[in-house]
Amino acid sequence: EGSFREAIVGALGGTLPSQSQQQQCEYDRSLDSLYDIDPDLFQRRFPKGSLRIGLTDKRVLLSSFPPPSPLSSLPTAYRYVDSYRNVEDVVAACMLSSYIPGVTGPLLQDNVSEKLAEALNVGSNSNDGRSGNNTVKRAGQQLCEMTRLEMVKGGRSESDLDASSDEEENHSTQYWDGGIADVFPTFDENTIIVSPINGMYSNPAICPAMQQFDEVEDRSLNKSSVRNLLRLYLPTLPATFRHCSKSNLGLNMQNASIAKEMILSSEDEQLYHRFREGYDDTTRFLDEKGLLRVFRG
Repeated sequence: EGSFREAIVGALGGTLPSQSQQQQCEYDRSLDSLYDIDPDLFQRRFPKGSLRIGLTDKRVLLSSFPPPSPLSSLPTAYRYVDSYRNVEDVVAACMLSSYIPGVTGPLLQDNVSEKLAEALNVGSNSNDGRSGNNTVKRAGQQLCEMTRLEMVKGGRSESDLDASSDEEENHSTQYWDGGIADVFPTFDENTIIVSPINGMYSNPAICPAMQQFDEVEDRSLNKSSVRNLLRLYLPTLPATFRHCSKSNLGLNMQNASIAKEMILSSEDEQLYHRFREGYDDTTRFLDEKGLLRVFRG
């Protein structure tokens, strides 16, 4: 959270409060001029509709669980935000857009059962500040306010949500990772899917190139033994498997490694490596579509 906030604030020419100010909460996170960022500059960088961040409504998800089938999405639980007042709105939405209780973030370092119960609003809730995921709590409070201000949209209809909410939601966020409801949200046939997983998608997709199982070098396990073990049970390994109605994902070690990194927090260098790969994938996509332009001075 801190590094992400610092990057956005720095890119907008702002300054973060001192450590003592943060500890004493001597600044108002709701101010339009938060972190000395020019409000007009912020709105130019984040105009309404330019950045959509997907979320899953926990209450709708749990009321619809289990889904009709393991491959089913739950579009009724899908939510998104596409307008922001300041940096904290962007940070809060991004933090919750990748939050899965008991799996992601600091929860892995704590008592998972207690934190999972807290996220589900089950049992006692402790707000003594000594335990729990403070990032999620802050983001949850920010999203509750954004919901009251009708900034959180429902599904793909762009309709505002009911702004009413129970007081209990003030200490436990009602929003989780948007991928739980719909991992590849699309609004029409022109929506471009961006994914770190290689495969075949229903829409145009920016993703790694498909590779065969034998082409991927596995440095952590004996590649030959893994291949032989799998072929003992699967003589003919399929190239892909059906993940949902929008995707057939590659069945290879590259995807297995990336899936692990997506679930468990990665080191900074590993994230930078994935960012560079994403840049290369985007460049290849634009080149294949004839949209890549090279400017020379």
